[in-house]
Amino acid sequence: MDAYDRALKLLAMREHSVKELKNKLVSKGYGKEEIEDAVQMLIGEGSLSDKRFAYAFVRSRLRRNPEGKAILCMRLKEKGVPSDIAASVLSECWEGGEYVPYLKNYAEILIRKKGIDGARAMLFRKGFCDSEIRMVLEDL
Repeated sequence: MDAYDRALKLLAMREHSVKELKNKLVSKGYGKEEIEDAVQMLIGEGSLSDKRFAYAFVRSRLRRNPEGKAILCMRLKEKGVPSDIAASVLSECWEGGEYVPYLKNYAEILIRKKGIDGARAMLFRKGFCDSEIRMVLEDL
């Protein structure tokens, strides 16, 4: 199986960043030139996109383990997503209020487990700013 076919199999399971996909292909023993050719083909045909990966990653993190904008930005950069794409995706999610339902749900769980002060402290540690925490706690 060549690098392109292996990459398609990996992308069929979930979105990957360019860096992440390259690292996986290197670990499978493919050569740099073959990997680069496969990645360029995948980008060209629209099968591989850092922006699409960033959206999927952020939505997944918000659903499973909500974190604030700065922490999510750091995690995206660790995955190899360029800073401008990470900032753009996070801005869209925050400006559209996409994070709010997940934050409210998480805050409700924290309040039941830790009380209001404990929930506030945990949300702060998770990277949410004071205004976001205040807004969600006032709504509950």
